Amino acid sequence: MSARFLRGCYNVVFGCVIKRLYRGGLNQRNLLTLPLNFFTNFSIIFIWLMIFKNAGLIPIDIRPKIHSKAAFYLDNYMFGDFWGEMYAQFGKTSYFPWTIFTSVVFTSIFLLLIPLAIWYYIYYVKKLDYNLMEWNDHIFHFSNKSNPKRVRTLCIPFLLPFFALVFLNIMHIFAKQTEENFANWKDFVSWVSYVILHLTAPILTAVYLYVFHPPGVVKCFALSLGIQNLMGVTTHLLLPMAPPWFIHMYGITDTEHVNYTQEGYAAGLVRVDKQLGTHLNTSGFHMSPIVFGAVPSLHSAMAFQCFLFLITRSATYKGRMRNGISPSRKEAAPIFISESSEETEIGSSPELPLGLAGDDELELRILGPEGSTNSSCEELEATADRCDAPGTLALYYVHDAEFCTRWYFGIFNRAILPRLLGISFLLWQWWSTMYLDHHYRFDLFVGVLYALFVHILINHYVLQPKVLQPWLAVRLQQIPDTRNEGRTMGMRVFEDTKLEWFFDPLA
Repeated sequence: MSARFLRGCYNVVFGCVIKRLYRGGLNQRNLLTLPLNFFTNFSIIFIWLMIFKNAGLIPIDIRPKIHSKAAFYLDNYMFGDFWGEMYAQFGKTSYFPWTIFTSVVFTSIFLLLIPLAIWYYIYYVKKLDYNLMEWNDHIFHFSNKSNPKRVRTLCIPFLLPFFALVFLNIMHIFAKQTEENFANWKDFVSWVSYVILHLTAPILTAVYLYVFHPPGVVKCFALSLGIQNLMGVTTHLLLPMAPPWFIHMYGITDTEHVNYTQEGYAAGLVRVDKQLGTHLNTSGFHMSPIVFGAVPSLHSAMAFQCFLFLITRSATYKGRMRNGISPSRKEAAPIFISESSEETEIGSSPELPLGLAGDDELELRILGPEGSTNSSCEELEATADRCDAPGTLALYYVHDAEFCTRWYFGIFNRAILPRLLGISFLLWQWWSTMYLDHHYRFDLFVGVLYALFVHILINHYVLQPKVLQPWLAVRLQQIPDTRNEGRTMGMRVFEDTKLEWFFDPLA
C-alpha cells in the first residue's frame, strides 16, 4: 500500500510538475542552449562586474582628479539641507535658506515645468494618440482606448524624477545620521536591503518577467541593467566623487585622504558586523576597488530598474474571456475571437460565447520602417506613420470567469503584488543607503536618471518594436506561432489547466 502510494506521488511530482516545468522552461530548446541564452542575455552584466573588480589595476597616474566636495554641495543645494550638514561643516546658519531656495527652483523648473511642457507638446500640440512609453497600453493595461484612467497615466513617466525627489526627501528624514536615530533593528533591516536584496531582487524580478510575460522581456531587463551599470562604473572611473561617510569622517576641507590609496569603509555596516560578530562587511569594503564611486548609486539604479519593469509590465485582469471549458487540443479546433464581431469562431462548437469588452479593443499598432527608429518631435504625428490594424485574438484556452474572480485572486488580478513589491523595495533601498551613510540623495537621484534613461532607450528601440509588437502579432493571428512563443513560460507550464489564464498578460 505504501509502495503504491509513493509510486503515485512520484508519478504526480515527476509527470505533472517536473515534466511541465522542464518542457515549459526549455520551450523547444535544450539544456545546452538555455544556459547559453542566459549567458548571452546577461553578458553585459558580467562585463560590468569584471570592470568593477579589476578597476584597481588602472595606474593611479592616469586616473582623473577626485571631486570630494561635489556630491556634498549638489546634494544640499538640489535637495535642501534638512540635516544641517552645512552648519556642521562650516558653522554658519546662513546656508540653510539658500539651500531651500535653490532646491525649490531646481524642482520647479527642471522637474515640473520642463517635463510638463514636453508632455503637453507631445500629446496636445503634436497630438500623439498613443502612449509613448507603452504603445499598446489599451491591450496590456486597459480594456480599450476610451478608459479615462489611460489619459491620466500619460503624464506619469514625465514626472517620475519629481516623484523620486519627493520620496527621497521623505526617506531622508528617517535616515538622519545621529546616535538617537541608530538602532540595532534598523541596522539589520538596512543590511538586508543593501546587501541581500541588492543581489536577489534583480534575480527575482527576472524570474517574474520570465514566468508571467512574453519571451524577450527578460532579455530587455538584463540589457537595461547591464547598460546602466556599465554607464555607472564608467562614471565612477571618469568622474570620481566622495561618499557621505568620507565627509562625515574627514570633513569637507580634507585633502590628505583624497587619493586613490584611500581604503574603503563600510560606514553603517560596521554596526551590523558588531551585532553579527563578524568582519565580513568591514573587510569587503576595505578591499573595494572603487572607493570614490558614489555617483551614480548603482543600488538606486538597479532598484529603480526593477521598479520600472514591475510597474510597467504587471497587468490587471481585464476579463476578456467569458465562461467556458478549456478544450483539449486533441479534441477541439483553435479558438479565435474577432474584434469586429462578438461571435466566436470555435470550429463547430457554439458553447463558448467569447467577446470583447469594447469596439476598439485589441488593435495592434503596426510600425512603419521609420516608426520605431525616428524619435524627433516632428515625426510624432501618430496617424501619419503608424496605423492600427484590427486583429483576431487567438485564445489558447477558455477559463471560468467565476473561478478567475474569486477573492483570493484579487491581489493578483489588480496587479497589486508586483507593484507593491517594486515600490517597497525601491523606497527601502533608498532609505537603507542613506541610513548606512553610503549615498547622498544626489547619488540616488542620478542613479534614478541613469535607470530611467536606459529604460526609455531599451523600451523604445527594443522592447516595444522587437519584443511586444511581434508577440502581439502572434496573439492577434497576424504572424504564425511557429516557436510556441505566443504563450508565456507560466502558460506553457500550466497549459490546458484552469490556471493557464493566470499567467497571460492579455487575460
